[in-house]
Amino acid sequence: MSIRVHLVVIINNITLLVFYTESDCWEFRLISAGGEIFGEQRIYFSPEAAEKAAREWIYQGY
Repeated sequence: MSIRVHLVVIINNITLLVFYTESDCWEFRLISAGGEIFGEQRIYFSPEAAEKAAREWIYQGY
């Protein structure tokens, strides 16, 4: 499986990762300062859509 990373950014000590996989399209994951990983098994059709959803998660306290 091939994975392409589009964006890595830190917001309020949370690492936001937006990536593309051939099987699942665009996804995101959030990594807490303690190393916990959060996200959904949901696909997005653009990196911008995945980033927007991730930022909403962060601002709502995921």
